[in-house]
Amino acid sequence: MIYSQKVSVVAANYNNAAFLEDYFDAWQKSTVQPAEHIFVDDGSTDNSLDIARKYAKDMPSLKIIELGRNRGFGNALNVGIDLARGKYILRIDPDDVVAPERVAKQLEVLDADDADVVGSNAVIFQSTTALQVGLSNFPSDHQEIASTILRGEHGVLHPTVMARAELFKLNPYIQGNVPAEDYDIFARMLSAGARFQNIQEPLIRYRIHQRSASNILPLSTIVKTYRIRDQVFGSETTTAAVWWYYLHIKFYRKHLFAANTIQRAVYLGMASMMRPDKALKRLARIARNRSSAR
Repeated sequence: MIYSQKVSVVAANYNNAAFLEDYFDAWQKSTVQPAEHIFVDDGSTDNSLDIARKYAKDMPSLKIIELGRNRGFGNALNVGIDLARGKYILRIDPDDVVAPERVAKQLEVLDADDADVVGSNAVIFQSTTALQVGLSNFPSDHQEIASTILRGEHGVLHPTVMARAELFKLNPYIQGNVPAEDYDIFARMLSAGARFQNIQEPLIRYRIHQRSASNILPLSTIVKTYRIRDQVFGSETTTAAVWWYYLHIKFYRKHLFAANTIQRAVYLGMASMMRPDKALKRLARIARNRSSAR
């Protein structure tokens, strides 16, 4: 088995016992193993720790950190990041499933010094049915990712990211910005001069379930995201822009969770009506990807 001394995985867990076997089984199939896999348990009240300890017997890189009480997602991640000793930190959440080649492919980009922050696309699947309901379509090059973040939107998907460790250590998570902590940290990295890239291939399976951020999206999260954008970049966001984007995202989330094809199509159409510019860009990006694959 190949181990990379450059990679530290940091995952924060709270009551994800139902998903941990999928999570750890996938890591055991990774073609490149991290030097350390820091699993921070944020005061879980289920049997998460029992499951993690079982896997630790066969995963020498696995380091289980027990916080004892719930300190919050951002704080738990900071504990893991402070302990990380690798040159690169790989982020993933314990309800997601890593692709076997993810570490190898992101290492290649970072070692070539082509970027400082490397994400990827993701297969989106429903937890209850295990059915694939979508495929993310994030921009690939730095300029387009930067433009997306500057608009107050997500240029990278948080649990797909591997980045230079110093970027995480110099830009710690702010617990008060959860659940917009992912936009916040990448906005600050961009402002500090970090170079971004997304691998177009999906390198995780991204689970959506009743407790996931993909399902719970209050207006306050979008308001917080745009507030962070304005603070970091000195912009001014109108109330109308906040509402249009909120409705777009809300309908898109309903599309992902819809029970049948007709409902998914209706909600996707409504999401596109709220933000036709995003729908057009998505179609253009898909066309470019198909053209380059020929």
